[in-house]
Amino acid sequence: MKIYKIINKLAISLPLFSLLSLTSCSGNSNNQDVLYLRVYNAGDYVYLNDPDNGYDEPDLVDQYNEWINQEENKAFYFGENFNKRVEIIYDTYDTNENMYNELLTGKSNYELVCTSDYMIQKLAKKDLIQTINKEKIPNYSKYASKFLTGEDGKLNNVIIDEENPTLGTLDDFCVGYMWGTLGLMFNPEYDGINNRSKEQVIEDFTSPNGWDTLWTHSEYYDNCASIKDSIRDTYALGIAHALVDENGENRFAKLYNEYSGNYNEEYTKKLGDLFNLCDDETIALVQESLIELKDYIYGFEVDTGKTDIVTGRVGINLAWSGDAVYSMDTAEENDVYLYFAIPHYVTNVWFDAFALMNGISEEQENAAYSFLDFISLPEIAAKNMDYVGYTPFIGGQEIFDLVTEWYDPRYDEDGNFDDSVETIEYDLSYFFNQGEDDTNDYIVHVEPEQINRQMRAQYPLESDLPHLAIMKDFGNQNDKITSMWENVKVNPLPVWVSVIVVLGFVGILGFLGSYRIIQKIKVNRRKKLREKNN
Repeated sequence: MKIYKIINKLAISLPLFSLLSLTSCSGNSNNQDVLYLRVYNAGDYVYLNDPDNGYDEPDLVDQYNEWINQEENKAFYFGENFNKRVEIIYDTYDTNENMYNELLTGKSNYELVCTSDYMIQKLAKKDLIQTINKEKIPNYSKYASKFLTGEDGKLNNVIIDEENPTLGTLDDFCVGYMWGTLGLMFNPEYDGINNRSKEQVIEDFTSPNGWDTLWTHSEYYDNCASIKDSIRDTYALGIAHALVDENGENRFAKLYNEYSGNYNEEYTKKLGDLFNLCDDETIALVQESLIELKDYIYGFEVDTGKTDIVTGRVGINLAWSGDAVYSMDTAEENDVYLYFAIPHYVTNVWFDAFALMNGISEEQENAAYSFLDFISLPEIAAKNMDYVGYTPFIGGQEIFDLVTEWYDPRYDEDGNFDDSVETIEYDLSYFFNQGEDDTNDYIVHVEPEQINRQMRAQYPLESDLPHLAIMKDFGNQNDKITSMWENVKVNPLPVWVSVIVVLGFVGILGFLGSYRIIQKIKVNRRKKLREKNN
């Protein structure tokens, strides 16, 4: 879930957490000293008790409170002499930017904050967060996917500060929570699509640079799509389309074809550099492309896209992978089958992770590590994955079994096996395999259409991996990109219109000035006439 602003599945989520915080602060009946752990996370991004939808267990926060207060767990994380009760104060925020401003100004104080990759870069550069001691989170060290956290993992590929590389990488400053991709979710049978068969729609959006479809095939998809009301995600969409060379060839396509299957570290570096271009010329190109795109789309959204496509308000949505899973699952209840495309040439891979704040006590630090270790247990990560729809950093057999249960159609609800069902093999060893000693077979048998549906959204194909680029903090270009985004949203007037407006304004001022002069002359004439008559 790329944390910008997140829709709540349940209207009770925020009040529930507020109530939890109040009750936690009230103490407990035996007057035992309480150590409070303050956690800040995006709304509806953790397992909640919801019996109406099959989630019968207590809220995850309550599960942690019960778990950590068992004597053996307290002794492990705090030492034998620790005799306090541990309680969480769990609060939620709406956007990364609001959260950042609160932390920066000191309006809010927390020990743990869950936020997005680029925001962790900003927090680290501001010296608001500390490096992570992985020895204190053995479950995370054991179960987190080496694809993400290993020496050559995705988090280690992101330098916190290019100007000061000694500061470290993302992996040094965070504990991964959820990850995913940015893609295009679409309904190939949407009524608003003009003169395009289902097969043609699928081909358009699953083509190597499906991003271009919204521009190049606007005659078919006019007013059918919604895109994110979010600077970074829509910038990613814009740059994937706008960057062309002097011959008009898409630069991502050119890079893709240049390496022609040999997508090595050099290719990954060049792709990341290209994807993160934010010089003045590139910003101008992105602005121009996005303003053009506005003529073809239904509108911008942050919260409503994943429900709008289910209800039929739109047929295409720029979507985060977890939202796409939610929409596809929900739509199927009404026999509507949505798809999710990851364009071949480039797309964004994002990470949401927990960061440990600076300036906290040793006991608070131990409590924070215990919480991070708790949510890194595969059975707990599986609960979160099932509830929020996003993909956790955590592997382990429990997660793999859950994925198999969801996607292998050869097993019915009673566990009966039918080998006659048509399936294809979907290899997840890149994510679940933890090294040479791991000899398990991490292949899931899925229906063929899962190549462009839920499975692809939760776990990209191995062939997708070289083309997943991390969008970094824009640094000293942040203000210019914000200005660009404001221009896109208000759609600046063409020059000729601006000239007419200015000339018109000057004309009005001239008219008003002339009018006042004429009125003054008339007053003077009447005054002289009255004096003459007297």
